[in-house]
Amino acid sequence: MKKTFQLLVICLVVSATAMAQQTSKFQIIELTAKEFKQKVWNFEKDKSINRLSKLPVILDFHATWCRPCKMLAPHLQAIQNKYNTKLIIYKIDVDKDPEIARLFKVEAMPTIVFIGAKNKYTSELGYRDYPEFEALVKSKFGL
Repeated sequence: MKKTFQLLVICLVVSATAMAQQTSKFQIIELTAKEFKQKVWNFEKDKSINRLSKLPVILDFHATWCRPCKMLAPHLQAIQNKYNTKLIIYKIDVDKDPEIARLFKVEAMPTIVFIGAKNKYTSELGYRDYPEFEALVKSKFGL
């Protein structure tokens, strides 16, 4: 009985680990200001926005204390998993990198910035449920 129980526990742990890896196979990266300049836009070099990535970019401006930000995070991860070859999502903590937040005039969280064209962006404020957020992504990027 004891061995059966141990085997059951091991199977549950392996299953849970496999499911966790499957749900977040394309990890969303949290950028520092230095990384932002390398991957998204070097605002010191180009005063107007000039997206460095070949793919459209979604910026998630969030804070660790923001409840709607935490609620939106799984939707962002699901979008990244689903559209991984068509867009890139980055997270930016407004408390750690306020300079980037000021560039995009972020005043509340969550603020999501969509950089579709090389030199244009739009932003959306607030939480959205998954279907509404996915529809927004599709409309912004023509997916």
